[in-house]
Amino acid sequence: MNSKLNAGEPHPSDDPATNGITLATTQKLWLSIALATTLFVIVAHGQTQGSDIDPKLSVVVGFSFVPGLLDSIVAMWAILIVSILLILNAAVMREHAHRSGPTWYERYPFRLWDASPSTGLGRKAQFLAYVFFSILPLFALGHFWRVFLGEGKLCTEVKDKWDPLAAGANDFFRFPADATFGHIFGDYYRLAGEVVGPDACKDATTFFPFVQPVVMLLLSVFALFVTVRALSLVWRGK
Repeated sequence: MNSKLNAGEPHPSDDPATNGITLATTQKLWLSIALATTLFVIVAHGQTQGSDIDPKLSVVVGFSFVPGLLDSIVAMWAILIVSILLILNAAVMREHAHRSGPTWYERYPFRLWDASPSTGLGRKAQFLAYVFFSILPLFALGHFWRVFLGEGKLCTEVKDKWDPLAAGANDFFRFPADATFGHIFGDYYRLAGEVVGPDACKDATTFFPFVQPVVMLLLSVFALFVTVRALSLVWRGK
């Protein structure tokens, strides 16, 4: 039935390669990146929430954070990795949208087996995929920023031991008072988490204040920009 309704629509496998890639390959590439993004988001989100979804899902994903890793450190890596994956996702999505049409259902690169993206089950699948693969990762990125800024703290080396900074501990977007070039790009500052007391800096990791948060912010803003731009192209067409 679907083949009759879409008799004039070329099959992706018949699409000539553009820039060395066919439309069908574009769909597979996008789905691979989208699945990697979503699964990573689930693993990282579960880790920051103390959920046992991480060890269960890590068997499928083949990836897991170190048990007991501080939430702020998980959030830091999640911001960097999710931002990069969203940028790649958006690039492939735009390529597909430019070569598909005329409805947003067809321009969105998700495909459910042989179901037409413009009718029945295919339309429902497109909408669910749109929410699951394109909207939820953006909310997750916001969650990771909230954890990073809310729970993270800077530690510095004082007399051969690591202690939280007395002032500006959560202000990552300015240089510490004692910052020098060697301090910023050496192992002089570390990122710790919500732990308090003498063990506050025990499991901290090397961190570059001001520089690293700015890079993270620029990546996140760019990821948001290109994702919104790609989704806009999906909705409005060329």
